[in-house]
Amino acid sequence: MKTQYKKYLQSVDVLNNPNWEMFHARLQDIVVRNAIFKINHQRQRKYLFRDTVGGNGHPWQRDVFVSLIIGQPFPQFEINIDDNIIWIEDGQQRYRTFQAITSNMVKLPTNLSELGDEYVSYEGMCFDELPIDVQERILNTPILLLNGKSLSQEELHKRFLLINNGTPLSAQDKRSAQISAGSSFIQSIVDGKPDDSGKLYNISPSRKMFTLDNGEYRHVNVPTNGRNLEEIIAHWYSTLHNDDRFRMNQGQLDSLYDHFRRTGEIEHKDRFEKILDEVDKCICNYSNPKDIKGRTLTLFWFIVKHYIENGYKIDRGSLFSTYVGAVNTLKGKNEIITYTKLNGEPETLDFKRLIRICSDMAQIRETVDRILKQMSVKEKPITVDSRRTFTREEKHAKLIEQGNCCGYCGVELKLDEGVGDHMVPHSQGGETTMDNLVVSCKKCNEMKSNLPYKWWLKLLPELKDSYKTSYFEGIFD
Repeated sequence: MKTQYKKYLQSVDVLNNPNWEMFHARLQDIVVRNAIFKINHQRQRKYLFRDTVGGNGHPWQRDVFVSLIIGQPFPQFEINIDDNIIWIEDGQQRYRTFQAITSNMVKLPTNLSELGDEYVSYEGMCFDELPIDVQERILNTPILLLNGKSLSQEELHKRFLLINNGTPLSAQDKRSAQISAGSSFIQSIVDGKPDDSGKLYNISPSRKMFTLDNGEYRHVNVPTNGRNLEEIIAHWYSTLHNDDRFRMNQGQLDSLYDHFRRTGEIEHKDRFEKILDEVDKCICNYSNPKDIKGRTLTLFWFIVKHYIENGYKIDRGSLFSTYVGAVNTLKGKNEIITYTKLNGEPETLDFKRLIRICSDMAQIRETVDRILKQMSVKEKPITVDSRRTFTREEKHAKLIEQGNCCGYCGVELKLDEGVGDHMVPHSQGGETTMDNLVVSCKKCNEMKSNLPYKWWLKLLPELKDSYKTSYFEGIFD
């Protein structure tokens, strides 16, 4: 620990463990030293309260205020001292409540007579209204700090889960605190990117739909006192990771985050961000954020994904409005729908019930298909540049037909690695049809470029020889 901390932290010699050390600090030092004491948001769950100057505060915050008045001790803070920062690993609610109290955002309750007659005069007061000696006593309250001085980030994560085992952490709180590139990626979309140390304390998201305004999201109607929005983003990513096996449940998100932890990979980052960018722009162009919540928000991802994958033009100014209008029309009709569940059994529901419970791909496809059909009644989707791009479904079907190999050189190929190539180039009149589609590797696609197909055919024998595959035998001869 560096010398500069000694004026703020006083050692408490009660531990006989080389991995841990105990300190105490004054409440005033913890609250005002924002350059030194920082919350590790990557570990912590969301702050639960909305603080306003002159407000009464939450009942729990008022109880904390009472505890400070009467001098009750507080549970220890968990910290991790790293370079020039004292990171608060656990204790955010208390830390920010201390700040709220000393900034006149919490008032004492009006039932202090049960504590003794000397407290009655303080009823309904904020911090600055208290006698100076009482203010000073609160600011000098000793706070215990437990430092895990030689613990790894993974060990600190396990410690966080252990000490919060009896508190109401959500499943997403626990997943979000996980140490992995994927977990950090999902969290950074909503909260902002971690600093070089991997810790997040400067909340600044890159997309406008996650912008906060007076403690509320400006563009979406999602509570901020939890990781609700982050969980929706994780489900969106899961649609790409699990494809047809996607289910909107906690078990699948647990599996996704376990995959992040085991592999250290973010496999669909570019594709995910391409769709997310369009979702962001469409939502931020919609004039009534109160509509953007729950299933309405979650399902809009599938609408944008469908438009992108089918080469449709996205009108960012009107798409969400058209979508909401279609949903409301379908709810008004509330038709009885019979669809086939994933297990092959039929199920009959009305539309309102279906959209409320849809959580697997059978239900989502049925819901989204009906919404898209209703949207097209008002506004037929327009293809981009006479549909230059092949759909993901077309590429998938063609790749299977090609034996999961590049249609030119025969190298083994996965769907996300393949390029939907026009055999006869689009610029030379080639149509975007299955008969003119070859799913190729990037190398072949770059080599072929806009070559006339008859010239490209002359190069194929050299490719066949160089790769020595049997895939081409009898196909191009």
